[in-house]
Amino acid sequence: MGAKGLRPVIKIIKENCVNCHRCIMVCPVKMCNNGAGDVVEFNSDLCIGCGECINACGHNARVGIDDFDAFMNDLKAGTRIVAIVAPAIAASFNGEFLKVNGFLKKIGVKGVFDVSFGAELTVKSYLAYRHQKHPATIIAQPCPTLVSFIEMYRPELIPFLAPADSPMLHTMKMIKKYYPQYVGHKIVAISPCYSKRREFDFVGIGDYNVTFKSIQDYLTRTGDRITKYASLPYDNPPAERAVLFSMPGGLMRTIERYDTTVASYTRKIEGAPEVYHYLAHLGKVIRDKKTPFYGLVDCLNCRMGCNGGPGTTNQGRHIDELEGNVEKRSGAARAHYGNTKAQKISHKKNKLDNLLDDYWQEGLYDRSYVDRSDIFKRAVKFPGSQDIQAIYATMYKKTERDILDCGSCGYASCEQMAVAIFNGLNKPENCRHYIEIQKRLINEQHKQEIEHSINTVYGHTLGEMNKSIDGIGSLSNHINETATSVLSSSSAVEQMVERIRSIYENLEHNAKTVLKLNASSLEGKNRIFEIGELISQVSTQSDALIDACKIIGDIAEETSILGMNAAIEAAHAGDAIGKGFAVVAGEIRKLATNSGHQAEEITKSLKNIKALIDNSTKSSTQAQAQFDIIVSLVDAVKKEETTIKDAVESQNNGSQQVIQALNEVNALISKIKDESAALLVSGNAVIDHIQSLKEV
Repeated sequence: MGAKGLRPVIKIIKENCVNCHRCIMVCPVKMCNNGAGDVVEFNSDLCIGCGECINACGHNARVGIDDFDAFMNDLKAGTRIVAIVAPAIAASFNGEFLKVNGFLKKIGVKGVFDVSFGAELTVKSYLAYRHQKHPATIIAQPCPTLVSFIEMYRPELIPFLAPADSPMLHTMKMIKKYYPQYVGHKIVAISPCYSKRREFDFVGIGDYNVTFKSIQDYLTRTGDRITKYASLPYDNPPAERAVLFSMPGGLMRTIERYDTTVASYTRKIEGAPEVYHYLAHLGKVIRDKKTPFYGLVDCLNCRMGCNGGPGTTNQGRHIDELEGNVEKRSGAARAHYGNTKAQKISHKKNKLDNLLDDYWQEGLYDRSYVDRSDIFKRAVKFPGSQDIQAIYATMYKKTERDILDCGSCGYASCEQMAVAIFNGLNKPENCRHYIEIQKRLINEQHKQEIEHSINTVYGHTLGEMNKSIDGIGSLSNHINETATSVLSSSSAVEQMVERIRSIYENLEHNAKTVLKLNASSLEGKNRIFEIGELISQVSTQSDALIDACKIIGDIAEETSILGMNAAIEAAHAGDAIGKGFAVVAGEIRKLATNSGHQAEEITKSLKNIKALIDNSTKSSTQAQAQFDIIVSLVDAVKKEETTIKDAVESQNNGSQQVIQALNEVNALISKIKDESAALLVSGNAVIDHIQSLKEV
């Protein structure tokens, strides 16, 4: 079978990658990664699927790929599927590993098989190969990651890989051979490892690789719990010591059942980078034709074995906690078979051996391998020494002292980094030494630029500062002038306020006078009204007197006539009687004449008085009208006085606020004056510092 590209079992989430190169640092094969860009990408054909980058990445930029979704979809579609479960299940799900069987059957899996029994068959295959072929060494191959590493990067070790299937493939082939009721069923591997999928591809057996992590994620996502499912036994015979296969040294401890000396010729090694370093040196030993010391290499990629595989959720848990559950299961398995002590391979077969014979057939579980190194050789070119030196030059590595081999770039050595750069898989900018030199060069350049800038700033700033100092001095003078003006204005405003206060007091006095005038005007108006009334009454009485005088005149006229008649009668009476009567009649006529004359004079006077009274009435009416106007004007004056008084009062209050504001302005100007003086001092200090900066 020719070499083909490897199925991707890890993917990158580019938006999560921060280009920290931690993935390169933990990667055993380095050159599958490309750190030349802003995101560390990788070549799946060169990736061995160890999953170290998944565990190392703290940004969730590398994640594993399994077949969980396809498996669940096919189950829902009615596909008949049986499951095989890796021994590492005992270290997961808090020891409730038999409940996983209940879960699988609940979702539709037809049968569930324990890979631990397949591991028992694997040990039998190893021992048969060792007994028949007597190889110098056997490299155990349960770990598909290490198989991919050897096929791709250490093909010289391929002849020493155990030519037998892994425990999972032993279990799958056992089902196909010895369980005809599952013919036509697809097989899903419940696994702690993403790279198992590649093993199934190569052998052509196995349809799905589903990790413990995917099952746990599914339970969490759906709010389900494994504890609610029934604990169901496996559908194949139980294993014994091979339940330890998920632990480092599990193969060796299973072989101890047959050979108590196995530890003396077994190299137990696991975990990156130790296992890869060991295998690299093992190849050199073989290449130099030196006989390997150990006849069996019990090796696993993961430091805690399959119990800590990248497809589990056990990262960060203590190894004793994980292995405690496995050891507990091992004790129960050994008690089941009654095998509590080791026995040599030559001893009589027991119940388990007879059972294994029933499921083991020579040649059934044979495995071969493919040299895939040509894929690597085509993808990665190794530069010559001159090329390396040229690349070193771009990294500022000019002497041996510059070859730091610090590993900060993610590679084991500067040469390895140079190889990556030669192949376009990285760039000098990711070298710590390069960065330090660049920093130094940039610092020197910056120093020159800063010096130039300082000189420029010095000249420009000093000139500007001198201008500023002059401006500050001028400002200080203006501030002093302003302060003087404000003080003068404040004094003038105070005088104005005092005048306003005096005006206000006069207005208050005037207001009182106006009020008195208003009262007097009203009283005069009332008096004029009363005089008019009296004149009217006098006018009426004058009319009556005139009438009386007319009557008197009439009486006088009648009296005069009476006197004439009396005189006539006296003349008739004779001298003796008439003389006296004539005197009386003469007196009567005289009285009548005087009375008539007086009545006429009185009437004439009364008419004059009446004319004067009429004129007085007219003048009184006019005077009353004038008093009405005076009262109205006095009211208007009172209102205007009140308005002026209020305005002056407001102005007085406003003037007080102006004085207060002027006082505050004066205080601020005083403060500005002080600050200006301080600013002048600071400006001179800045000039001194600028001059000292020039000297630096």
